[in-house]
Amino acid sequence: MENIRFWIILAATCVVPGINGQTVDMDDGKSGFVGSKVDLRCRFINSSPPVKISQVTWQKLVNGSKQNVAIANPSLGVSVAPPYRDRVAFKNGAVRRRTPNLEDTTISFSSLRLSDEATYICEYTTFPAGNRENTVNLTVYVRPTTQMSLSTPTLVARSSNLKMPVATCVSANGKPPAALRWETSVPGEATTREYRNSDGTFTVQSDYVLVPSRETHKETLTCVTTYNEEVFTDSVTLDIQYEPDVSVDGFDGNWYLNRENVQLSCQADANPTVSLYQWRLINGSIPSNAEIRDNVLIFKGPLTYDLQGTYVCDATNSIGTRSASVEVSVIEKPLPQIATGDVISVIALLLAAGVLMGITITVLVLKIRSRNKQSSDSPSKKLPQPIRKRPGDDIQHSGRFYEELPNTADYVSYRLACNKDDYPEPYSPPINPPLSFLPQHPYHSQPPTATGSTTTTTSSKNTYSPPSHTTAVFKYPSVQGLSSPPPGVAAYTFPKEQYV
Repeated sequence: MENIRFWIILAATCVVPGINGQTVDMDDGKSGFVGSKVDLRCRFINSSPPVKISQVTWQKLVNGSKQNVAIANPSLGVSVAPPYRDRVAFKNGAVRRRTPNLEDTTISFSSLRLSDEATYICEYTTFPAGNRENTVNLTVYVRPTTQMSLSTPTLVARSSNLKMPVATCVSANGKPPAALRWETSVPGEATTREYRNSDGTFTVQSDYVLVPSRETHKETLTCVTTYNEEVFTDSVTLDIQYEPDVSVDGFDGNWYLNRENVQLSCQADANPTVSLYQWRLINGSIPSNAEIRDNVLIFKGPLTYDLQGTYVCDATNSIGTRSASVEVSVIEKPLPQIATGDVISVIALLLAAGVLMGITITVLVLKIRSRNKQSSDSPSKKLPQPIRKRPGDDIQHSGRFYEELPNTADYVSYRLACNKDDYPEPYSPPINPPLSFLPQHPYHSQPPTATGSTTTTTSSKNTYSPPSHTTAVFKYPSVQGLSSPPPGVAAYTFPKEQYV
């Protein structure tokens, strides 16, 4: 019965890992680049009760099967399998002693290979606890090789405006695959493809596609490769071949009779450079006094009307031929020329006048705004209040008024001198009779004649007799800047108001 209990306890100890605190401590995962060195940690945690380590075995898990890598045995020593003998070793020197210590059996991998990527098992054989093991995943990275080049040896700008790959960027044999992107000011499109190689690495290729043209010649394309947070750049300069872009210079519109030392110049932008220039005259032949020197047509001697016409320059390179023309006309007399210094002086004067005018307008606007603001903010400057009339002001009495108007012509002259629109009139009594019937000399009328208790007033058709009561002197309204009536305007007297 006791034997049965012993075997049950032994079986439970072997089957259930970690019982009584014995465990194998390893990393969750490790990684390294091809050709580098990496350590795979393995330690036996032995708390209680103490156990005897009989053997430690490192194994590689391949397609579900185990392959031995290295073994450490207290009696037999250390043994490494042939495929790993030159690259795998136990890191702790105590493992290789005559009386070894096998609690730390970390191994070091050197010169990593892609084939080393796998799951590794560290297994402890103990007594009486049985076997204890743990695993670690080893990942092997490969830095890619980056290459950038022109897609084709010769890039030619065609009139068809077809898009084509102009540059290719390749990240080859990398693991994991790299990310590619382009940096350039040239408008275009990027097409990227990814391939998986037989050894588990990846190749990524990206082509930059655009329409080759003269404008894209000598532009720079940069390929940026990002791999495992590492960044690599490579650049290439576009070499676009195109036909000549031609223009003719030299004719300034002032070719006149007998003018000398004139010439036409044929300018061409081409890649490759122009190999041949040809001059011709439409509907005629080049004049005999004209000399051709490569891209220059020189006219010798004084100009005549016979030199008029359309001159054409043909420029040729290995891609093609392009032309440009100019219409030459000869006038009788030279056109007036303006010296460059005079033109600059006129321009400078106009600019200065414009600046001065702008400053003046700005100052005037600021002053006007300031005055308007002061006028609105000042309590002393208020709008004139209309004068309230007394009830009897508009009442007309037979033969007299409360106020009497002066001579019409003088009053109008005074009002014009005082700017009637700016100074409102305090009194505007009705005029009766109409102005056309006012007397020319209102103060020289005949005095009234009294007969007994009856007073008789005699007047002609156009004569008005003022009342006999006392008079007051009429004063013109006070106007700032005008201390006395205008010249030719006299002061008039008006009858004082009589109140009952």
